[in-house]
Amino acid sequence: MNTSDAAKLLTVAAGFDRRQVTDVTATAWAAALDGHSYAECERAIIAHHRDPATRTTYLTVGHVLDRVEAGDRTSTADVEADVRSAKARGIIPADWPRRQPLEPEAAYRLQAARDRDKAEAIRHTTGAIEAGA
Repeated sequence: MNTSDAAKLLTVAAGFDRRQVTDVTATAWAAALDGHSYAECERAIIAHHRDPATRTTYLTVGHVLDRVEAGDRTSTADVEADVRSAKARGIIPADWPRRQPLEPEAAYRLQAARDRDKAEAIRHTTGAIEAGA
């Protein structure tokens, strides 16, 4: 994320809450959002303002990071799938409501577990191919 993109993101946010966009703020946001794309951050800002649970909360860079790092899995089907998977892996309690989105830490742990599973599946597939060759 560069300062110009961060300034554009702040301008999008200003459309919702009339914040002042300054060079200092853009520089800080660029540093915090480094490694994330403009598009995913913009989606996170819009999702923040569309979500009934957060639309009246002043948006911070932390809110953007939480949504981006959670993969913006906010549809009902995605939330329910994530909750089922997180329960099965013991990441969240069994009584977690099926339509309550995962908290950022749980979403991060779930994504890490999925990444490990994917790498393991690739390793097994590659090993099977090499063994059969």
